[in-house]
Amino acid sequence: MDSDRKFLFYVIFLLFSIVLVGFWSVCAGQVKLPLSSIIDVFLGKGNSLIRTIVLDIRLPRFLLSASVGGMLALSGLSLQTLFRNPLVDPYFLGVSSAAEFGVTVAILMGVNASVFGISFASLFAFVSALCLIFLLIRISSSLGVESSKAAIVLIGIAISYVFSAANNLIALYKKDLFLQTTFWSMKGFNNVSISQFYFSFPFLVIGFLILFANAKKMNIYLSSDLTAHSLGIDIKKFTVLMLTVSALLTSVSVVVSGTIVFVGLFIPHIGRLLVGDERKKLVVITVLLGLFLLPLFDLVSRTVLPGQEIPVNTIVSAIGAPFFLYLFLRRKNGIH
Repeated sequence: MDSDRKFLFYVIFLLFSIVLVGFWSVCAGQVKLPLSSIIDVFLGKGNSLIRTIVLDIRLPRFLLSASVGGMLALSGLSLQTLFRNPLVDPYFLGVSSAAEFGVTVAILMGVNASVFGISFASLFAFVSALCLIFLLIRISSSLGVESSKAAIVLIGIAISYVFSAANNLIALYKKDLFLQTTFWSMKGFNNVSISQFYFSFPFLVIGFLILFANAKKMNIYLSSDLTAHSLGIDIKKFTVLMLTVSALLTSVSVVVSGTIVFVGLFIPHIGRLLVGDERKKLVVITVLLGLFLLPLFDLVSRTVLPGQEIPVNTIVSAIGAPFFLYLFLRRKNGIH
């Protein structure tokens, strides 16, 4: 099978898998619903209880988990391209620590309101993450091409430690804050609303379109800075673009679902195993894998134990951590 036919096969297979997981997610739960009841709901039939379960609880949860999966997968691919390193993940630059600090500030201020289903704590998290993004972009724009990437990494790590220290210091004097912030960061897809999906989905679409449109530049950039520069690519602008896309997608995902680890690390690599390094195909496969795998993990998290839900981070980590070790050992042995 040639590469184009293989790519088409994977696209069709993943689209079918996404639809299948979607129906499974809506049917499965403490109250099991037959497929016929789901179809009746979408046809405008069915009783009010089933409609509430499907349209207000399970469908928004599936849609949001798919959106977050796609965003984290694309964010990871963007950063892995920028740093030419498959071991980089979306939280590499300290976005999650900045977001958690924003939540801590919101809780300290006693802000409990929400806008369009998004809590002010989440909005504070988004603003904190955006501030970090703009700082890193400013640093990247003001430094030389070679030094900017190293500076981004070092500044991101340093700021992450600063935010973590601030959170810990505040928690020392207000101990209930630690639990509230921790639960917020681990919230996953409990008590989601369709408005959270409406908030996140445009970012997913825009991020996908930007990466897809710049796939050729991404391919050239992977060779070396010198080659990219000689072929007319502005390395500084490219760095800012990749950084902005990744950080925005990560920030939005943190706002609506808290911190979900490893998804942005291993999904792009699975995509590379399927279709190779050609970025136009890889961007498509990566986003489809994100749309499929995170809802699948979320489905497992709430159905594997009857009457009990396991945090989705636990399920993802159980798969992602061994995969990370595999990537590290594979890279250490010189296998790319």
